Amino acid sequence: MMTDDGKPPAEVARHAVAGDCLENRGTHANPVLFTIPCGDTKADYKVMFSATPQGKCPPEFDEYTERGGLNGNTTLCLTQVHH
Repeated sequence: MMTDDGKPPAEVARHAVAGDCLENRGTHANPVLFTIPCGDTKADYKVMFSATPQGKCPPEFDEYTERGGLNGNTTLCLTQVHH
């Protein structure tokens, strides 16, 4: 499936896996993250791994939780991408 501009639709962060990069199209307080290529200058974060079953990341990582979905909440542990 393609969007009207011929690009694939945006992948929400819920589907991200370790090694994927994310662009924040929201704010720091209210992030809206989408999966994009890591080489893209818009990449803000890199997914290091999914959080523990308790939904926590080690303190050295940024944490992003997307609520809902078929499997409940998804919490990703992230590092900032420096270009």
